[in-house]
Amino acid sequence: MDRYDEVFKRENSEKRLTAWFLKLSLSEESNIDEKSGDSTIIISPDDRVMLIDGGALSCGALVCSYLHALEVDRIDAILLSHPHIDHVGGLISVLQEFPVEMIYMSKLEYSTTTFDSFLSIAADNKVPIIYLQEGSEFDLGSKIHAKVYNPEANIVYYFGYPANSTQFVNDRSLVVKLAFGKSSILFMGDVYTSRELDLIEKYGSELKADVLKVGHHGSDTSSSKSFIRLVCPKTAVIMHDRLASLQVYNNLKKIGSEVYLNCIDGNIRLSIDEEKNLTIITQFDRIVDF
Repeated sequence: MDRYDEVFKRENSEKRLTAWFLKLSLSEESNIDEKSGDSTIIISPDDRVMLIDGGALSCGALVCSYLHALEVDRIDAILLSHPHIDHVGGLISVLQEFPVEMIYMSKLEYSTTTFDSFLSIAADNKVPIIYLQEGSEFDLGSKIHAKVYNPEANIVYYFGYPANSTQFVNDRSLVVKLAFGKSSILFMGDVYTSRELDLIEKYGSELKADVLKVGHHGSDTSSSKSFIRLVCPKTAVIMHDRLASLQVYNNLKKIGSEVYLNCIDGNIRLSIDEEKNLTIITQFDRIVDF
């Protein structure tokens, strides 16, 4: 059963934070090694819209179609977790199609054709960029408060950067927790296990959250047992074209998390009130489990 229309039904609610974890797919012309990436739409109780990442370049039109399905006509904020193509690519289409009030991103120095195009279009459209680092805070409307735990304030680049920089860039992803009353959603970007351990040591139980957007697409490069136990999410969402790691999935299940996957469940709508009460609608029924 396909519940697309139900998932993308935008309800006016002054009492709930709603997140759409988007099912992305690559175009037929895409390279077999490409990933569709991450993109999440957030709408606050007072109707503020934030888009976290935009998936790969060829996913841009699809992300725009989801925004139109929700009758979005302007975006209050784009949050770019890090500048890899499977997170920034689709944002180019979004900037070309929607008015955007501001962009949140880190100061990480990085240059690719895709990322440079994103920055160029943002500049042409006069979209202000606000740079975030650990300790930064911002609000989405009057009821959603965001705190940033990563990256570090002073990024030290190794000799030869950006050669062989995949992990380095992933580990400088923005890690952001959205808080709404007693409820919270933690977005991990693509940080690896070693960086998770640094965050555990620095922040401890402050990282606990009701909902976890699982790091690095559910890959076993991330989501260590100690990190999963600390965050202890009621709900976890893995955003990828396939199940990247059965071990990560099982580790989340073992601590009692309900785990959702875009590759199986399709688009996922999650809404939460200030008292941790969750409602989840998936586009498709789960026919098989693991």
